[in-house]
Amino acid sequence: MQRATPFFPTRSKGQCFLTDHLYVERIVEAIAPAAEETLLEIGAGEGQITVPMLDKGARIVAVEADKRLAAKLLARAASDERLEVLQQDALKVDFLDVIASRKLERTRAFGNLPYSIAAPILFKLISAAPAFKSLTLMFQKEVAERLVAPPSTAAYSLLSVVAQQAAQIRVLFSIPPDAFRPRPRVLSSLVAFELRHDRAPGYGNEATFRALVKGLLAHRRKTIRNNIKHLHPTGVSPERMREALEQLGIDLSRRAETLSVEEFAELGRICASPA
Repeated sequence: MQRATPFFPTRSKGQCFLTDHLYVERIVEAIAPAAEETLLEIGAGEGQITVPMLDKGARIVAVEADKRLAAKLLARAASDERLEVLQQDALKVDFLDVIASRKLERTRAFGNLPYSIAAPILFKLISAAPAFKSLTLMFQKEVAERLVAPPSTAAYSLLSVVAQQAAQIRVLFSIPPDAFRPRPRVLSSLVAFELRHDRAPGYGNEATFRALVKGLLAHRRKTIRNNIKHLHPTGVSPERMREALEQLGIDLSRRAETLSVEEFAELGRICASPA
């Protein structure tokens, strides 16, 4: 009988697999899948969380970029019709199409994201927010702290504003390095996102909104007046921004980092509308 070839994780790809069964159980408990519920998993790895979720009666559409890992999952899927495997890069997946083509409505997504590309994957999931009810994702602890950071704090950033505009966010619990193989150099945190949908503050145009936030926070400690000049690459003219700030009664002597998520959204809405 031929022995299975062992899989060795690649650090350059951000492959850190959760091997501590106690934390796996806590994650599955936090997600609490219903029987026959279909969920999307990002970065399924060797199925450390996939299999316990299947054992709870869930149906899983698993996205895994690594061909070797996807092959292992496909072997499992051959004997379990509740598992579907997409061997694709999560940054290239059309999540709206994946959900719509399977006739799912606002499904839930979960995953242990590769930390090197966790933020871009989250941005992509948020862009596809109409397809999702909630997200339960693992990040390094520092990123988790940025996700929930309030204005006027060092951790408040583009990631904070974009994520909080789209969802109510809770950091559920932290996971130590020893729970993974290979052992990462950082603590990890499981984060829950409840998508706000119609309750989210409107921002007009996604590209304008994100570029505007990035531009204003480029020099976060400077006043908004001084930061307006950094908006040229965003397509928002300084004149249009001044009009929006005046319309909202925002003092140009404030620091950009003091703006709330709602204020950023309103600025985006006004700047994206016809002058």
